[in-house]
Amino acid sequence: MELVAKDDVLGGLKKFKRLAKQDLLASTLTSDPEFWRAMAEARRRKYAELMDLIERNGVEWTRDQSLQDYARLPLLEPDDHSHPDIRGEEQALEMFFSLLGTDRKTLRELRSQRPPSAASTPDFSPGQEMPAQASS
Repeated sequence: MELVAKDDVLGGLKKFKRLAKQDLLASTLTSDPEFWRAMAEARRRKYAELMDLIERNGVEWTRDQSLQDYARLPLLEPDDHSHPDIRGEEQALEMFFSLLGTDRKTLRELRSQRPPSAASTPDFSPGQEMPAQASS
């Protein structure tokens, strides 16, 4: 896979970060403002982190690390609004992957390997390893 130029990726992430800020401001107009605010903040943080990682380590390294991070995120139910930080990080990573042209098949495969819902791992926060699950 050929990677997008560093400056193009950084420009795209900067635009995504601005969109997250707009969502943050608009969150007060939603039916669940706290959830949408927290999710927008998580997206903004992740975009800033990705930009920093690209500056320090390059696009390819950041993509590889982000694929691992995405695979470690807990898999949430579509209507689960209890973890806006995880949902925001997930969306930010998916937007980053779309910017790089990562195919949907790769994301589906990673998604199928993700650990169970965060409801069973309450101490999890984005950016950290999932706690070990007790075997049955």
